[in-house]
Amino acid sequence: MARWVIGIFIISALTFLFPHLTSANGGDQRVVDNAYFISLSRAPFTPRVGIKTSFLASFVDIRKNKLISEDLIVKIRIAKFSAVSKGEFLYEKDNVLIRGGILELPYTFAQSGFHEMFFDFAFASDPQKIYEVPDFLIDVQNQENPTPVANVWLVGIGAGTAGTLIGFLLAKQKRNTL
Repeated sequence: MARWVIGIFIISALTFLFPHLTSANGGDQRVVDNAYFISLSRAPFTPRVGIKTSFLASFVDIRKNKLISEDLIVKIRIAKFSAVSKGEFLYEKDNVLIRGGILELPYTFAQSGFHEMFFDFAFASDPQKIYEVPDFLIDVQNQENPTPVANVWLVGIGAGTAGTLIGFLLAKQKRNTL
């Protein structure tokens, strides 16, 4: 049991020392015409102003239950939530060729707030038939203030001290049981 407690303590200390290592990916899904499933994942899950966010869009054929293997032509658009009705896009790229059903897009947001992402697509074999994917709503946050180095050292010293105390207590307990 003592090793279990020490393990949890070490993991907790590392989480506080290196919070950027614990940021996760995540995503959203949309269905188009009950035939295609589009999944958008991003890392980090909560985009920050001025920090590159990596987006990965997957286009899946629901009937086949696998990525669309046919070439796709995708139109990518990003807008502030309030500007979509005016047709004001921050980023717009037409005729992006996608092979294998996967689209990778690095993007850095300049403003905080809600943004919408659109991925309209067509099959290369029939570019006239455009599938309009419902928008993906992205909440972009301001940058976090970096943790001052003094705080990292403080947490490190506290974790080291606590670990040493736990070690002494466990050693003392073991001596008493012998």
